[in-house]
Amino acid sequence: MIHYTDINGITTILSDPTPHDQYVEQRINDMRVLCSQAIEQFGGLDERTQLNAIAGIYSPERCEAIKSYIAACRNEYLRCKALILASQTNDEADAVQFVAPQVPTGL
Repeated sequence: MIHYTDINGITTILSDPTPHDQYVEQRINDMRVLCSQAIEQFGGLDERTQLNAIAGIYSPERCEAIKSYIAACRNEYLRCKALILASQTNDEADAVQFVAPQVPTGL
């Protein structure tokens, strides 16, 4: 769905000309990016921190919190992906929203 606002502030909604299979691919990629952002930006977990958690460098509690948060983000991505793949129209695919999990304390 494309939103166009003219200089008078009137918004017109146009249908998206993208074929559904291509749109599904785009939306899944969008969800992948949002998942990565949730892990890296909101969770503050850069790649080095993630690898250190996997290696057990931090305290067991912190390692578990990091792994748990990453798993929750991945589960949300998989939920979104399944809904997008099941969608029949671009509008249905567009309606799927990634909801980042709450960042646990102790990261």
